[in-house]
Parts: sequence; C-alpha cells; structure tokens
Amino acid sequence: MNPDAFVKRRFAFILGGMVAVSAYFQASGVSHLVGYQIARDGASSRPPATARGEAESAPPPSEDAPPSATPILERNPFDSTTGPLRPPPGEAPSGQADLSHLDPYLAPPCDKGRVVLIAVSEDPEWSFAAIAADGGPTALGRRGGEIAGRKVEDIAWDRVWLTSGGARCQMQLGQKRSDEGKTEPQPPPAPEPPRATQPRRSGRSSVPTEIASNIKRVGETEIDIDRSAAERIFEHPEIVTETSAAIPEMRDNQVVGLKMMVKPGSVLESLGIQSGDLVRSVNSIDLTDPQKAMMAYSRMRSDKSLSVVVERDGRPVRLRVNIR
Repeated sequence: MNPDAFVKRRFAFILGGMVAVSAYFQASGVSHLVGYQIARDGASSRPPATARGEAESAPPPSEDAPPSATPILERNPFDSTTGPLRPPPGEAPSGQADLSHLDPYLAPPCDKGRVVLIAVSEDPEWSFAAIAADGGPTALGRRGGEIAGRKVEDIAWDRVWLTSGGARCQMQLGQKRSDEGKTEPQPPPAPEPPRATQPRRSGRSSVPTEIASNIKRVGETEIDIDRSAAERIFEHPEIVTETSAAIPEMRDNQVVGLKMMVKPGSVLESLGIQSGDLVRSVNSIDLTDPQKAMMAYSRMRSDKSLSVVVERDGRPVRLRVNIR
C-alpha cells in the first residue's frame, strides 16, 4: 500500500489521536501542579503542634522530594577522592580553630617574649605593640601581622593576643615570664617620700642621663646623637611612649600624618619634635597608612641619619638627626 495514500485517507484519525495524546499529558501535568499547591497550602496553614504530637501525626516524608544541587556543591565533581569541600556545620576550616566562642581574657599567657609597649588608637589598624623576643630584638607589630612566628590577633590598651596553630595566648603589659614559665607582675614603683609641692619647671628634663649626654644640637633643625644612645632608645621604646603620643591626622577622609603630643623635657623634644607637630614623612616614607609607618620604624635602626618632615604652624619644616 502506498504510504502517502494511507496517510491521506486516515489523516483525520491520525490528527485526532495526536491531539488526544497531547491533551492527556497536559491534563496530567496540570493535575500534579494543582495537587502540589494544595498540599503546600495545607501544610503552611496547619497550626503548630507539640514536639510529641507533631512527631506522631506528621505524615511520612514524600518520596518525590524536589531535586537539590547541594550534593554537587559540597564536593568537587571532578575529584572522587577529596570528599566534601565544605566543613561540617559548626566546625572551622581545616588547619584553623574557631576561637570566637572563647573569652580572650581567659587565654593562657604566652610562653615566649614580653610586651615592651602598646600604642592604641581609635582606629585598630593604627594600634601597635612592641614585643621583645627571648634573647632577640624588639619587634613592632600590628593586628594581622606576625611576630616571632605568631599572628597578632588583637591589641588592647594593656595586653596583646597572639595565635599560633589554632591556639590563643595573651601578653599583658607590665608582666614578664619567670623561670618556671609563669607570669608574675612587676612590683609597683616605691612611693616617693612626701615633700613640699612645687610647680614643675618646664625646663626639667625626663631624658635619662646616659642618653641626654650623647645628644648635641648642631643647628636650629639638626641634632647629633651617639649610636649607643640611639640603640638604647630602640631597645627601651617606653622612654619615648611614656612622654609622647602620636595620633593619626585625618583630612578629607585620608590620613596625612601623625599629630604629635610631646611633654616638655622629653626625648622627642630633645630631638627637635615639638608638641603639635604633624609628622609627614621619615626618610621620604610618607606616614599615610600603618604599613608605611611600620616600614619607617623598622628602617630607623639601621639608618645613619633621619630626615623628618613635619608641618609646624602650617609650614613644612625638615628636621635632621645624625646618628654617629
């Protein structure tokens, strides 16, 4: 039989069959959608029950659960050996410990080093801590940096928190390590004997004698200092921090330098810095962010001279300190 002739004779029946099959599948899909919506609305409108009652009356889970891509997202589809890429709920990534739930003030004391000084700013990024390693030099660090292989987690006005290998420890200012590995506070200074109160003279110097005797002014803006005196200042930075303060100066939402607050008769005053000076740069390093400030500090110890540009009474002034 000719197929073309057969199709022409039975065309009406063939077309009707195709329409019927299409209508069947369409009605089946619509019924599934309507049933799913009715079940969903019924579940959302049902009042909450007690845990026991809900467990007894809860219908069994549907076998036709909606498909989920979670198993694919939780592992590398191109790697059959690594396993899930996400850590289990409530666990920290591999190699890290979640310390957020622990009270940092209950952390054990660090077994190495001691805090020499702490400079805290309203902006945590401008807070610094100088830590002296056991038998090593003093290192300056800030939050997020590393000192002696440990990460500086945070800096407070009286202590520093360090982390290493998922463990946290703290160093408190004014405490040192004993031979047994325990911390013991340094004894407070003995009170001065009572004496008649006299107004303090502005010319009285608080600079240690061994440092003051090695500082010589050779010009209005030029100072000579002996290398031994400079090294003592670097080894004991509290000589500077106890008599001065540096505050980041903001202009147009940007840090332009450090505003200095200097006590009369202090070390910085003997080196030419005055209270109210805005230190712009040290040896051509602009003090506009914490990283550059740390870079300038780290280079001071090895440099033979310091060229400090300050803004004084609205005018730039260049100070020079020769280390001999």
